Amino acid sequence: MQPLGPAPNRRSDWARSFLRARLFLSSYALMFLIAAIRFDGVALEASCCALFVLAMFQTWRIMAASKSTVNPHSFTVTAAEDTGGEVSGYLASYLLPFITVASPSWRDLLGYCLYLALALLVYIRSDLVRVNPTLYVFGYRVLKVQDSSEQPHYLITRHTPTLGTAVSVVDVAGVEIRIRSS
Repeated sequence: MQPLGPAPNRRSDWARSFLRARLFLSSYALMFLIAAIRFDGVALEASCCALFVLAMFQTWRIMAASKSTVNPHSFTVTAAEDTGGEVSGYLASYLLPFITVASPSWRDLLGYCLYLALALLVYIRSDLVRVNPTLYVFGYRVLKVQDSSEQPHYLITRHTPTLGTAVSVVDVAGVEIRIRSS
């Protein structure tokens, strides 16, 4: 039996996974800052600070790049709801630094790395890409909106669109970033 649908495009799948990995790093930016404050030892503090800076830079870079895209599409918003409640559940994973010891052993660090690797795998292969607490720090919100065909979209925006408003968006790894109202 042959699979249905178009043949998989490994290059676009890899690019999408890479972008989702960048969004995953972005989503844990504040946890890296908390860990930097919590851990003892210059090497651990510096590593966590570096990850924090890298994650914040990735957030900024992804949002800035979405504004300069050449392939936006538009749809008219017919319903909108805030998904902030999903973020609060995701923040439970931020408890990791609080259950850590200030001076972790190599086994503790290996365990934290394995946890983050598992979380990354789930993030890339699921719809968690729309859940990113760091976006809220940058002043964005994530909304679940519908268009006139009742197609659901996850929209990253600074302002909730008025119902009936056409919005111009770009797709970024399964979420849409609003670039302007029409």
